Amino acid sequence: MLLEVRDLSVEYRSEGSATRALDGVSFSLEEGESAGIAGESACGKSTLGLAVMRALRGGAASGEVLLRGEPILSMPEKKFDREYRWKRISMVFQGAGGSLDPVFTVGDQIVQILDEHGIGGARAAASEALARVGLEEGAMRRYPHELSGGMRQRAAIALAVVMEPDLVIADEPTTALDVLTQAQIIDLVRKLQGGGTSFLTITHDLGVLAEVADKIGVMYAGQMAEFGPAGAVYSEPAHPYTRALLRSVPRLGGPKPGHIPGLPPDLRAPLPGCRFAPRCPDAFSKCSRDPPPLEAGGSVARCWLHE
Repeated sequence: MLLEVRDLSVEYRSEGSATRALDGVSFSLEEGESAGIAGESACGKSTLGLAVMRALRGGAASGEVLLRGEPILSMPEKKFDREYRWKRISMVFQGAGGSLDPVFTVGDQIVQILDEHGIGGARAAASEALARVGLEEGAMRRYPHELSGGMRQRAAIALAVVMEPDLVIADEPTTALDVLTQAQIIDLVRKLQGGGTSFLTITHDLGVLAEVADKIGVMYAGQMAEFGPAGAVYSEPAHPYTRALLRSVPRLGGPKPGHIPGLPPDLRAPLPGCRFAPRCPDAFSKCSRDPPPLEAGGSVARCWLHE
């Protein structure tokens, strides 16, 4: 087992109110697999990535996250920083331009990570990392503002893979890029996966996940609505929300994309029962009364109809 998440919850508190951004999320990822997490904005995707990375700020987390069987969330911060972050688990943060320091060259930023971990030959290793993501030697001496959006994204990925971690979390890696550059980034991720790096890709774009993920998790209102092999989720979606999301994807020559009526629930005071029930065309009385469970492992859906 590479990654195991058990009953993970994250709560943000502000001005006397509490928002449960994640509520009992569980899933697992085997050695050599890559997963994708999809869902609407504010469903908890990025919070999940930050919690797994242990990079949360202002959120209280509970539950367990294990990497190769070793606990992450319960480890002391200093020990985690030295032994895990960047070395065994790393992250490509949303918005590459914001994750690169504008006053240092790209090469210096990668060298700094290597120096912090006591890696010798840092400049040669940094140059090799940039070459792995398709950037020429000259990128070492350039500042982030001198790079195009696609080149900055590649540089951010180089930062994440330079220590050859077991798992890379990529949060919206193709957002704000043109279609051609998106395709190039997807090809790059697939190439890195072929080299043995596992990815946890977080995006609202189901098309991207179809290209890079072995397993798909669909989140709704802070919970995992469905999780399973990518082929099964796309061809035989078990949760009504997953089916609605797939119907909303535009296709050339296909029917007009559908939409999901209504709004997600307020996570400060979620309703009892299934959180998707008010928007679900298949809901019945039990859905609004009793919250459906979701067990970790296999192909699962948080839906009474799936049971």
